[in-house]
Amino acid sequence: MSVPLNEQPNVVTEEFLRGFLADGYLLEVVCTQTAEKRHNCWHGAWMARAVAEDGRHAMRLVTSRSFHKTREFKTIVGLVSFLAEMGCTAASVPLKEGERERHAASGQLA
Repeated sequence: MSVPLNEQPNVVTEEFLRGFLADGYLLEVVCTQTAEKRHNCWHGAWMARAVAEDGRHAMRLVTSRSFHKTREFKTIVGLVSFLAEMGCTAASVPLKEGERERHAASGQLA
């Protein structure tokens, strides 16, 4: 993306997330509500962040540039679909609140 780290906001939209992932950022999934199984699907709450490899800079995925509402995933199916769309070839999903998992992604559609 070639924007100095000190000028980058701590939020990112999906549009710009792809560029950061292509530049080597990791896609971090954070569980914000412990998951539970209902019928044949797991429900909970997860958010995504773009994280620099050294972990020193992170940007929360938001729904739009003008309204910084965190994009939230409510099912594992939705989360895994998003990870695949971001170019992840595997998905590790944290199930307990506060847990996080990092994924290498190309930023390109799978």
